[in-house]
Amino acid sequence: MPISIESNQETRPGNSPRVTSTVWGGLFIIGLLMTVLGIVALGTAFLTSLVTAIFFGALLAIAGIAEIVSAVRVRKSGGPFWLYLLSGILSTVVGMFVLVYPRAGLAALTLMLAGYFFASGLFHAITSVMDRYARWGWDFVYGAISIFLGVVVMSEWPVSAVWLVGTLVGLGILFRGVALMAGSLTLRRALRDVTA
Repeated sequence: MPISIESNQETRPGNSPRVTSTVWGGLFIIGLLMTVLGIVALGTAFLTSLVTAIFFGALLAIAGIAEIVSAVRVRKSGGPFWLYLLSGILSTVVGMFVLVYPRAGLAALTLMLAGYFFASGLFHAITSVMDRYARWGWDFVYGAISIFLGVVVMSEWPVSAVWLVGTLVGLGILFRGVALMAGSLTLRRALRDVTA
């Protein structure tokens, strides 16, 4: 009687269920934690807004200091010393201002976002109507919503500073977490198809 040797792929060390679950499971857990963090950030929008403003101020101050150091290094080689120096001083001063007065920084950040929403929406709405490319209606709707959001944020300022930044950060974290979980489940299905 002939002996047939079949290789079971699930018993191979590289394709064990434990290894495949480690590959997609870690991403799923990170996505789940990010989703929970996003929900918490949405629930505490004002605290999230303040933390974001402080983080933004710290990053701006660090970038300014790095630019000042770069200006000193560039001066020896004949580069744009004054550009780097003045830009670094401005970034450091604005960053320190936001760190010392986070509520004022948050109010300024909210105004900047409102202006961005309005200008971006206006640009999308005008270009979509003028060019009339394929599916231009979606860009027009995006532009109209963005203009509306900019007007609402501007009209409710400074009250909108309490919720806008925190809500945007919370939504960003939440959607990133959901995307990571969906990606990990897609990876799980792909790994099962490969090992099957």
